[in-house]
Amino acid sequence: MNRSFAEMLHGGPIDLEEVERVSETLIFERVWRGAKFFKFACLLVLAASIATFGLLGDSVAVIIGAMIVAPLMLPIMGLAFSVSIGDQRKIISTMLVSFAGIAMAIAVGFILTLPIAKVTHPEAIQQIMIRTSPHLLDLMAALATGFAGAFALSRKDVSDTLPGVAIAVSLVPPLANVGILLALGEPKLAAGSLLLFVTNYVSILLTGSLVFVVMGFRQVATSPFDPRARRRAVTIALIALIIIVIPLSLSSYNLIVANKISARAYTLAQEWLDGSGYQLLRVDAETADGTVNLLLLGEGEIPPLSKFQEQAKNLLFGRTIRVKVVESQIMYIDK
Repeated sequence: MNRSFAEMLHGGPIDLEEVERVSETLIFERVWRGAKFFKFACLLVLAASIATFGLLGDSVAVIIGAMIVAPLMLPIMGLAFSVSIGDQRKIISTMLVSFAGIAMAIAVGFILTLPIAKVTHPEAIQQIMIRTSPHLLDLMAALATGFAGAFALSRKDVSDTLPGVAIAVSLVPPLANVGILLALGEPKLAAGSLLLFVTNYVSILLTGSLVFVVMGFRQVATSPFDPRARRRAVTIALIALIIIVIPLSLSSYNLIVANKISARAYTLAQEWLDGSGYQLLRVDAETADGTVNLLLLGEGEIPPLSKFQEQAKNLLFGRTIRVKVVESQIMYIDK
């Protein structure tokens, strides 16, 4: 007998015991009073603290550690599961838990950053800045992660892949980043980090719900089914996804243009400097003021800038060129 696609995904037919196992893992029944929520809150505060210190210290390893510790994936996947089975009570409880987790992570980042706010500059910290301008690739990664998360949670034999799923999608670090940037007085950058989190949140919710529906959890679940609750939740998530795609598309377009400008500026600058005592160290077209910054290293007379400007006028989308020169000297020391 041919097995259904759902059975092939799960490794066998879904039974009531499996539904209860997934529900027990993901659902916070008593929300604020249960020991499960207390453990969730403690782990989340610790993960947000680790993420904050990792971001401020520009440490990738520490940030990855925070992703593994962070439990925020559970209520989000719990919301996806609740939507798939159409249980309004579970939808509300898991949504409240996830919102509480979001608020806690932002608050931790804000509070831990306040003591050093006057001596910290976000533009100098790479791990902070890369989480302020999400692109469409982040959306694609989050959609795939939602599928992987639901698949791993629904099968006991692959649940050990969940740490990898947690690392694949960024949940707590961008929230801690929001708190950090708010403490540093950078609300615009904080909005970019919040957009990254919302992108991940909505994507995981949609693909996670889809996987749970396809695998047949609704048909086995004994909880009361409310089609209107599921329809409302999915509609809101889809509308949010459509709204999110607009700024993500814009930032992706700007990134493509900046990369194209950087490549053209690099080629033109190499030709311009050919035969001089200078070499091009860096080209930066992703600047807030729209300029193209060139960093040169060398000695002697710089070739006329007018020659470079003339060549670049129609190739750099009307960008202004700024050249920074670092003078160098070659010294020979006798033994």
